[in-house]
Amino acid sequence: MSSDLRESTAADGTRAEASTSDAVADPNAAIANSAGQRPLRAVVVGAGGMGKWWARVIASSPVTELVGVADLVEGMPAQSIAQSGVEDPSAVAVGTDGVDLALEVGADILIDPTVPVAHHPVTRKALHAGIPVLGEKPVTETLPEALSLMAHSELTGVPFMVSQSRRFFPQVRELRRFVAEHGPTILTSAFFSLFTEHEGFRATQQHPLLRDMGIHAFDTARYITGTDPLAVTAHGTNPQWSVYAGDATVSCTFEMSGGSLFVYNGTWNARGLPTYWNSEWRIGAEQGTATWDGKGAPQLGTEDEERTHSLQTALEQALAEPEPDQIDASIIEFVTALREGRTPMCEVHENILSFAMVEAAVASVDRGTRVVIDELLEEARTEAIAAEDDPEARDILQSWPSVREAIARG
Repeated sequence: MSSDLRESTAADGTRAEASTSDAVADPNAAIANSAGQRPLRAVVVGAGGMGKWWARVIASSPVTELVGVADLVEGMPAQSIAQSGVEDPSAVAVGTDGVDLALEVGADILIDPTVPVAHHPVTRKALHAGIPVLGEKPVTETLPEALSLMAHSELTGVPFMVSQSRRFFPQVRELRRFVAEHGPTILTSAFFSLFTEHEGFRATQQHPLLRDMGIHAFDTARYITGTDPLAVTAHGTNPQWSVYAGDATVSCTFEMSGGSLFVYNGTWNARGLPTYWNSEWRIGAEQGTATWDGKGAPQLGTEDEERTHSLQTALEQALAEPEPDQIDASIIEFVTALREGRTPMCEVHENILSFAMVEAAVASVDRGTRVVIDELLEEARTEAIAAEDDPEARDILQSWPSVREAIARG
């Protein structure tokens, strides 16, 4: 790893003063600002479906270079490299341990789209090796492990960002802007319905819909509304025709800061009239309401017809020019933040509350009762302290006045 990058990122111990939304306001400008700087050398850990997608993005992005792919399954790295689009597949190294491979080839960053159970060991090892990590959601398999990684990121000072790709849709950014100008919100809802029969770990996972798809909507709701979760009441069900072992249909009502509510209804079990992957949204605020079908331009509304027309016209103009989104924009944000020495959007501290929403909803379904987020966070911290084998990381976990305070000062 280049010493200049390691020093600049390790020195960034505080959140940048500039709004993180501004950091990704124009991904095209971020690319232009990177002109003349060499692409960062990246190793991708995991060569499954998401790993292959990340390999293609890393290979095609102007800010990164694919220098290695690692996977435990023999032959998988070569398959991922072959479909990535790199000019010379033989020049990309392969291995079974992503961190060892990154150190061997002198990578600047590690991309971790492994299965959730591998997120904690891979990320922890990379952070202690001084390698900035961009991980796929969820941050890790359990909330105690997520808090452990938060402590290890503080211990090492090495950046760890979780790719929450929905934040990088320009429509989501425009909804956030609308709420900032017309809020606060009172009721936000997201509805997701796709008949999808996943195989692999999702088929046997408990609460697959919440853990695989809920995190997208929960993080998006926090980003759009500027609120954070306080408590949740959730219910789940799994019909006879479901291929999933766990509930693939859920309904959640979150109590958010400022007295607002966020309602999520989602299913992988219903046939016909599917939504888009981004869900269907309705955001009700003090001075206006916005809806979004999950794909096209959001629809904005206020009590002033002339203002509504002006807002809608400006929004559609803003969306007219194509720009990178999803994980293409996520890697731009990560690289740009490293180069600027600032905290990237979706850094682990910022991401914890989105993940906590998932685990709180899971706990509410399992317990059949309302779950208070801060109580769940403190339960998870107790478990994390008991399980932590690094005494310095354990000291950090114990030093936090509360988990929410640690998140806020992250």
